[in-house]
Amino acid sequence: MSAARVSIAAPATKAEIAEVAPLLARAFLDDPVWSHVGPRRRSYRRWAGRVAFWGIVRASARNRARIRVARAEPGGPAVGATIAFEPEAWPPPERAVIWQFPWAGLAGPLPVFRGLRADGAIRAAHVTYPHLYLWYIGVEPGLQGGGVGRALMADLNARADSLGVPAYLETATRPNLRFYESLGYEVVGELTVPAYGPRLWRVERRPAAGPGGA
Repeated sequence: MSAARVSIAAPATKAEIAEVAPLLARAFLDDPVWSHVGPRRRSYRRWAGRVAFWGIVRASARNRARIRVARAEPGGPAVGATIAFEPEAWPPPERAVIWQFPWAGLAGPLPVFRGLRADGAIRAAHVTYPHLYLWYIGVEPGLQGGGVGRALMADLNARADSLGVPAYLETATRPNLRFYESLGYEVVGELTVPAYGPRLWRVERRPAAGPGGA
């Protein structure tokens, strides 16, 4: 699939937003951070992940998130998605955590404990200057490497350029790190998720010079 053939649009209806949660759950099923947080059993994590992203997507949509969906053809199913926050919108208010209560009840105390520690460490290392934060990007597992992620990132980077701010994200895999580096991102720091978790690279892309850029 060519990135040029992928269309990117903002979800406008509840049905379109509802597509994002199961898509992200499939994309992050074996992600190092999500695998560490748990549940550790993959089949259980699959169901818990769907519930977790149900809460994440809805909390994001209610709190000024920039949610974008990629489709390979007009009217076709979602094949990728991003959840990002523009300057002044991150982090969501503390009350947004209520949307994670169903996941907490399903996953159990140990995943909740590991999740809180991971989230706390990631937020403590978060940059403090104005930026566009890419919280999640996910592509259907069978389509990864086919241009969907590149199209989504082009859309995100163009928005960051128009705002004149850096784009910032974290990644826990070297292949993803190389992908972001190919798009102009540079490592600005690293951290290890508590409780023997994976290493995360914190990466950033400076805005392009020109109209709207810095």
